[in-house]
Amino acid sequence: MRYNADAGLSEWKQSKQPLREEHRMGRTQVVAVAILGAWLASTLCMWFAATRSFATVERVLKHPDPQFLEATKPLDAGTTRVVLRHLASEINRTLFWGYGALQIALGVILLLLLWRQTPRDAVGIGVVATMLALAVILTLVITPLITSLGRSIDFLPRHPPPPVMPRFWALHGSFTGLDGVKLLAGLGLLIRWIFR
Repeated sequence: MRYNADAGLSEWKQSKQPLREEHRMGRTQVVAVAILGAWLASTLCMWFAATRSFATVERVLKHPDPQFLEATKPLDAGTTRVVLRHLASEINRTLFWGYGALQIALGVILLLLLWRQTPRDAVGIGVVATMLALAVILTLVITPLITSLGRSIDFLPRHPPPPVMPRFWALHGSFTGLDGVKLLAGLGLLIRWIFR
């Protein structure tokens, strides 16, 4: 009986096919975990930056550097506080726009990656699609409202609070709540991927 080299090569390639597909799936899963991890880390970093900016203003005002005191001498303490809080607000607004764009980019990339994966992870696709929808709402709806309203009150006195303050805090609460839901959904998915 004669050995058929082509048939042997074909059988060898077929036997290696499942290993290649498994390796590709493993690589895709690692990339998906890395993207989701980066997305969740960006959320935690944003929360830290946003909360620290106003605390930093208060710290600088309570323990001012002598050069800072000299530079702000023409301003009274109240005006200095308002100017620094406005600057912190503008920095936060810039960071939130960048954060929103980053979230949408990571969400789209992750969703496309999961969509192309075989077999498809329906739960993963659903969770990531929901997270992406929340990121779009936060970035394109809530952030512009907070930005516009925030700029309108930056230089208004806080005692008594401006009439729009309850709406401003409601928008902030909506943002934080939806961002928190997104974070928890992402953490749940990450845990599911790691331990399955």
